[in-house]
Amino acid sequence: MQASTTEKGLEAEYDQLAEEYDSTREVPTDLEVGAVAGSLEGGKAILDVGVGTGRFAKPLSGLGFEVTGVDVSRRMLSKAREKGLDRLVVGDAYRLPFVEKSFDSAVIIHVLHVVADWASVMREIGRVTKGNVVTILRVPQGPASPVAQGGGPTPAAATTPGGYPVRTQHRMWENEQQLKERVPPVRLERIRDETLQIPIAEAFKRLEAKRSVGMQMVPPEMRRAMMERIIAMRGDQFVQRRIVEDLAVWRAEQLEGLPK
Repeated sequence: MQASTTEKGLEAEYDQLAEEYDSTREVPTDLEVGAVAGSLEGGKAILDVGVGTGRFAKPLSGLGFEVTGVDVSRRMLSKAREKGLDRLVVGDAYRLPFVEKSFDSAVIIHVLHVVADWASVMREIGRVTKGNVVTILRVPQGPASPVAQGGGPTPAAATTPGGYPVRTQHRMWENEQQLKERVPPVRLERIRDETLQIPIAEAFKRLEAKRSVGMQMVPPEMRRAMMERIIAMRGDQFVQRRIVEDLAVWRAEQLEGLPK
């Protein structure tokens, strides 16, 4: 199915990210997978919207679910196939290529913050789903803060050489918050709250590998120089990253009834 104009940008971005996507993301924890699986009401036919490389579809399939993954990026789906997943469909989340009530339940994980119109996407998921629609919502904790090794003073934030502006993902967490307020989930449960300490050199290497949306505005040669400079200056420091996540569950009829 051909992607809409709205999703063309996502298709190109994630095609570009496919080769290194898994290496720049954390592996889903057993607690995350277990929480999602426990919310699928025992139905076997599951739709994974924005399946990507199959990070959640693979372990859910291992638990006996028949997971169909849909994604706008062919290259991401290719990576999912390499993991042994075969129920994969190229499709647009705004116009899912399935008839009404095709699936027992659905999951959409780490996707809502990149779509422009979350209501249309969730309404479409409600249309093709009979039971629960499940997601993991990241609870924003503010920017990560560098801390010097040994408890020294926190250095000032790095600036972009050359004065290039860094555009942020302005919808980050806003879509999730709006969804919760507009359609209160039938279940909302805290499933993760932990603080990770990552060497700053590794953190910025991950940032470079992700080719994040904000960094796209910086020319490649300037981006490389910036990363090398920061890594050289802060190689003995760490980034503390607190991760807080909630499991949220809606009934399909709640979402299908979202007004257009």
